[in-house]
Amino acid sequence: MSQCRAPDTIPMNADAFAPRDDTALYWLAGAGFLLNSRGKTILVDPVLTTRVEQPNVCETGLPLLVDYPIDAKSIPMVDAVLYTHIDNDHLGPVTAGILMALDPLFVGTPLVCQTLMDRGVKRYHSGNAGDITTIGTCIVEITPADHPWQLLDPWNYGRAFEPGDCCGFKITTPDGTFLFTGDTRLMKAHLDIAGIDVLALDVSHCRYHLGVDGAAVLANSLEDAILIPYHYGTFDCPDNVAHNGDPRDVLARVKNADARTRNLAPGQPFVIANGREMQ
Repeated sequence: MSQCRAPDTIPMNADAFAPRDDTALYWLAGAGFLLNSRGKTILVDPVLTTRVEQPNVCETGLPLLVDYPIDAKSIPMVDAVLYTHIDNDHLGPVTAGILMALDPLFVGTPLVCQTLMDRGVKRYHSGNAGDITTIGTCIVEITPADHPWQLLDPWNYGRAFEPGDCCGFKITTPDGTFLFTGDTRLMKAHLDIAGIDVLALDVSHCRYHLGVDGAAVLANSLEDAILIPYHYGTFDCPDNVAHNGDPRDVLARVKNADARTRNLAPGQPFVIANGREMQ
């Protein structure tokens, strides 16, 4: 399988976590994001650590095509860490351990929170689809997900994720509303979501993700949303379909894609203020 490589990384520093008068979204490569909304900082599925002896290999053992824009140890503070599920390319155990020292609120499904509790996390918010919590002026709503990827090979992978084990997040900020679906097949519930200004668009080819067709259907359903492709171009593993995809395959099927898409490099901010994109 051929691989599409993400744009070259733009390094981030502590300034990305500083107070600001607008909202900035950063793709962190892989499945990770940082949302800084007027100084309230939220990480979604961050994996930001490499192996000490192998700086070009992420903590989970996957070789990297691009650098992470910031190392977890360089993060000065964070208000909340949101995990969509427990797969280690989303809930990286080393990164999570480093972030625990910053004492953020961890948010996720009961399975996510139990996993974190087993690792010593004491500040957490456990919920299911429809559950809402607040981070400063940000409203975080858990959205449903359907990701039983273990069915690819139950003999080796064991029990598949059940309904409620995985989730996504809808985050409403003073400047706009963002949707992170997490790893999921397209569900009817996703097509009932409205009012999204920015959609993090999973372009993985895996059939237990949105896939090309599902991603295009969701992008067309949210016809006014800015599209930020992710879950591609980060890991050098051409035979692993979950980590491969090409935004062009999806965007070719999306209405008005050229005007709506922002192909961010890892570490490149997308900034919105009072509903308007800032250049």
